[in-house]
Amino acid sequence: MCPKVTSEYKTEIKERIIQSAIECFSKYGLDKTKMDDIAQRADLSKGTLYLYFKSKEDLFYVICENNLKVLKGQLSQIFATTKEDLVSNAEQFYENFHKIEKRENEKVFCEIIAESARNPKLQKVLYAQRIKTINVVKEYLDRQMENGFFRKDTDTEAIASGFVALYDGLIASEFLGISVNHSKKSWRKTVRAIIAGIG
Repeated sequence: MCPKVTSEYKTEIKERIIQSAIECFSKYGLDKTKMDDIAQRADLSKGTLYLYFKSKEDLFYVICENNLKVLKGQLSQIFATTKEDLVSNAEQFYENFHKIEKRENEKVFCEIIAESARNPKLQKVLYAQRIKTINVVKEYLDRQMENGFFRKDTDTEAIASGFVALYDGLIASEFLGISVNHSKKSWRKTVRAIIAGIG
């Protein structure tokens, strides 16, 4: 009789595969990474790997979804009773999310954005995830507008898109040599200016 496979075991294997994929994508890039590489790093057979994920794109999609969950969790913890609280929390967000979003993950996304220019299927996945990310931030901004922190005519979708682009741009700049401290300062100054402008 085959041993029973528990849900906990399946979850553990899935997480191991995801982490192995991140490490492989970071080291080789999405295009050059093979499913064999991921299976080997995860210490699993290729057959087991395919039971959980059918392709590298499937893995990348799950990585994106996990990052969205982290983003939602971070935003749900940002409470504000005053406008200054809101500004302070927003300024701190970059540093907090930066700590959670491992360097490997950030490197993977920078490389995959570049590769998406040559891969229409990957481009569609990235576009869909970008829209989801913007919507998560927009929902947070909408709640703050309802709380009276922003003007009622604020275009929260445009502001959310700007915040997401700012974050991604600063992360990319760090890989080009810009210091983390400089990125944090740029985030704080820009966020404060934006919130002041729509308040």
